[in-house]
Amino acid sequence: MVDEGPIISVKNVDFYYGSFQALKNISLDMRAKEVTALIGPSGCGKSTFLKLLNRMNDFVPGARLSGEILVSGQSIYGPDSDPVSIRRLVGMVFQRPNPFPKSIYDNICYGPRLVGTRKKADLDLVVEKALRAAALWDDVKDKLGKSALDLSGGQQQRVCIARALALSPEILLMDEPTSALDPIATAKVEEWIQESGMSIVIVTHNMQQAGRVSDHTAFFYMGELIEFGATMDIFTRPREERTENYITGRFG
Repeated sequence: MVDEGPIISVKNVDFYYGSFQALKNISLDMRAKEVTALIGPSGCGKSTFLKLLNRMNDFVPGARLSGEILVSGQSIYGPDSDPVSIRRLVGMVFQRPNPFPKSIYDNICYGPRLVGTRKKADLDLVVEKALRAAALWDDVKDKLGKSALDLSGGQQQRVCIARALALSPEILLMDEPTSALDPIATAKVEEWIQESGMSIVIVTHNMQQAGRVSDHTAFFYMGELIEFGATMDIFTRPREERTENYITGRFG
């Protein structure tokens, strides 16, 4: 197999909220069609880092970045980069399910309609494909006109996943996507992550979840990337003492 290089390459990134440095000299490469877990205590920079990958922090006053982030070989903070195009390429699913107060169908169509898809036949195909990809089609195919808010929490989260997938992103970012879900719904979302075949970056506080779903794991602490490697290595033979202390519950 030919190594196509990293789908995400982060080089010497420092990030600031005003005068506060939230991330310090972060460098790592993430491979395509793999799941990368970001772990570490609260406030250590995981979610900040995740949002840098599709420029969600652009909305924060006083935020600034130095260094370089490449997605599919293109600098996403370069002078010619378009944040809207970047967010089509890099989708996001948030911590709490946030379906729009619309029908299931209209939730999935929201993005495609914004970028110009209008024909009902085309939208029908997009909706079915996205819901199948999110392992939700069989549950909702007969009630697409019903409000997404009437679904269970786990189903709502998969609607949000399908909504992100409707724009065919190359990468999906997930910020603690199961923290508000019950164990059964969590298991379904984890199963989807494992079977999706997508390039996924997931923030999780759940060590067991990181071990179950990810190929590689990055441990953040106080704004620094302490260790990055294969998940099995991080959890069974970490190189850094701070990583071992966090994994074993000595702090965090």
